[in-house]
Amino acid sequence: MIRRLRHWTCLLALIAAAGCARSRAASPEPAEDPRKVVARAGGNSITLEEVDRHAAGKLLRLRNEQYETRRQALDEMITEQLFQKEAAARGLTQEALLKAEIEGKVAAPTAAEVALIYEQNKAAAGGRSLAEVTPLIERSVRERRLAERAAKFRDELKAKAGVKVSLEAPRVDLTVPANAPALGPAGAPVTIVEYLDYQCPFCHRAESVVEEVLGRYPGRVRFVHRDFLLGKPRSLAAARAARCAGEQGKFWEYHRSLLVSPGDMGDEDLRNRAASMGMDAGKFSSCATSDRYDADIRSSTESGNAVGIDATPTFFINGRRMTGALPADQFAEAIEEELNRPKS
Repeated sequence: MIRRLRHWTCLLALIAAAGCARSRAASPEPAEDPRKVVARAGGNSITLEEVDRHAAGKLLRLRNEQYETRRQALDEMITEQLFQKEAAARGLTQEALLKAEIEGKVAAPTAAEVALIYEQNKAAAGGRSLAEVTPLIERSVRERRLAERAAKFRDELKAKAGVKVSLEAPRVDLTVPANAPALGPAGAPVTIVEYLDYQCPFCHRAESVVEEVLGRYPGRVRFVHRDFLLGKPRSLAAARAARCAGEQGKFWEYHRSLLVSPGDMGDEDLRNRAASMGMDAGKFSSCATSDRYDADIRSSTESGNAVGIDATPTFFINGRRMTGALPADQFAEAIEEELNRPKS
């Protein structure tokens, strides 16, 4: 049964962490003396520290993957111990406990729910009928609900037991330009920096979560936008348009429009958005067809490369990296940890 619990929670993590990716890196090697000479070329010595500096972005990504692996293992260990303790307290086997609290509290999808999912994803059905794909949809929905219920029950037990985790996430010292678009007070205790590409579907999905999170922490979170171009056909044009909207005080309205209602982001689409927001059409068009913001946008992308970003959206919460269209509660957990973190 514990194996099934791991399957459910791992499934939920995979669904939540989806993002527009470039590539995945391998596991990190053990740390070595940074002063160690690892090569000699043309009479010059090259130290490990110099190599690490040259590969800083990739190494940062590896350290984050190492942390995520440790954190996942730690969460599994905590979960197993909490379930063992709860089962013993109730005089139940773990099998009986998990059946009662997880399987017993998850309803099968109704025929109406299955039909709605089918209609919403008809193109992906490959011409198969509702009857043909119903078992697949039912299984997929049930798996997701089991994962969500397993995670909720785990969190209930963690709160009841007062679990404290002191495993430190790696942090990145981000330098954000003063002119980067931002929401919230400059002195807020928590700063969230998001790197995104306006054509990334996972960035679109994450926007509602970002809005929910900011609504939960008014005055305590500062949110900063950074561009990270993935090389999609309209990535640069959309980023330019958002900056140009900012000249007329409409950056965040335009930014939200691109993420909530993406459209094709063609030239006409971008102009129509500006017009619907009451912008000066001539000023917007002149700006959007110029390269005045290209250097800033590319510099933003390069800064993301320098800290190992390989997928969007990527968030940094006080320097702690989180990637993908994650649930609001996962952001809230990280924010609460930062708010409660002892001041150094």
